[in-house]
Amino acid sequence: MSVAMPIYTKPVSQLATSDLEELLQEQTVENIRLEFKRDVPPKDETLKKVSSFANTFGGLVVIGASARSTDGRIEGLPGVDAQDGYKQKVVDWCFGGASPPLTVEVSDPIPTPDGSGKVCYVISVPESDVTPHFLNGRKGVWIRTDEFSGRFDAQLANESELRSLLDRRKLILERRTSLLERARRRFDIYAARRHTDFSGHRTQFGPRLELCVVPRFPARPLCEQGRLQALVMKNHLAWRGILFPDPGSSIVSQHESAIVLGAAGPDSMFEVNVWGMLFYCAKIADADNSRKTWGIHLYGLLGHVILFLRHSDRMLRALGYAGPLCVEVSLSSIRGVPWLYERSGFLSSGPGSELDDEVEFSILATSEALGKDSSAVAKDLFRYIFFSVNWPALIATANDLDNLVGMGYLYNQWGQPTTPRG
Repeated sequence: MSVAMPIYTKPVSQLATSDLEELLQEQTVENIRLEFKRDVPPKDETLKKVSSFANTFGGLVVIGASARSTDGRIEGLPGVDAQDGYKQKVVDWCFGGASPPLTVEVSDPIPTPDGSGKVCYVISVPESDVTPHFLNGRKGVWIRTDEFSGRFDAQLANESELRSLLDRRKLILERRTSLLERARRRFDIYAARRHTDFSGHRTQFGPRLELCVVPRFPARPLCEQGRLQALVMKNHLAWRGILFPDPGSSIVSQHESAIVLGAAGPDSMFEVNVWGMLFYCAKIADADNSRKTWGIHLYGLLGHVILFLRHSDRMLRALGYAGPLCVEVSLSSIRGVPWLYERSGFLSSGPGSELDDEVEFSILATSEALGKDSSAVAKDLFRYIFFSVNWPALIATANDLDNLVGMGYLYNQWGQPTTPRG
């Protein structure tokens, strides 16, 4: 029984010169999961090779290895000059040069066997669940094939191959939708339990905010479900003199998820699941009996959006996720409900939604952008929210948006917004 060579089984961070020598000893031939490159390939060629592996079955690129042109059998390990910052350079190319971004690992420089001072690099590419990866700039979708040349190489996908790749991605996007629908059902059950009177009749819940931050392509679980409760308990934020999520609230374990009921007050919920989805929901309107008013509290909504975004950044870091995100927002039961705010010590009101009872939209972001400046992501959400509820004057200028963020920070008792992290 043949045994897989270490280059296929070891993490690339552990590969050594002896592992490369075994390629020579075994007279290894290029195949659908392995390619040799004599020289360091430029950006476009690197992306073509890497994306073709990701779109097919995954694989390895060994740089500094020469192979025969006839059959792709390895001939030697002449190596290349060590490249300054090569690992980060390739990772940056893969993140910015393809959609969705490519995930790769790059080895440290591995000395060649001849002791010449030259090195080899190995790029490891996992098979992707979010295919097809399109190369930016209309450079197409590449796959590994030997259909045309008799040797495995990167070729543009044809129509049937592209359809197959798109079907794989469709399953991932359907998962993202089903995760959000499940979280909403869970909150509806919780809200119904709280808003049912003694006679069994459902009482009105009123306007509510939902905010969901989820990996754009939730392809693989980020952690085991047994770890979720511990992650929640280790990642609280100071908020309005207490903590969020409220440590006094119960944490419920459900399939793939940990859920905090009453995370930000009695009529609220926070859910995190193994796929990296973070779901926040809260009631955003209440009665002020002393002033005989009822409506959506402007400052409260601003504060909740900013709170949820900042907490989602912390949770994504705890889960170890870095990559593209989808931020989904919903406001419901809002038609005709006034917006309330303080002005010079007096309670004032702004216009409510005249026709739509529900607003739902999504924006694309990245974990990097969320971590660097969550306030900028909040401003993007505020643009949609206040235009949709017939209050465009609140978002007319950049200064207006800065003021909204400042109001949210004030509500959260956080002081003033800080300079984004560089």
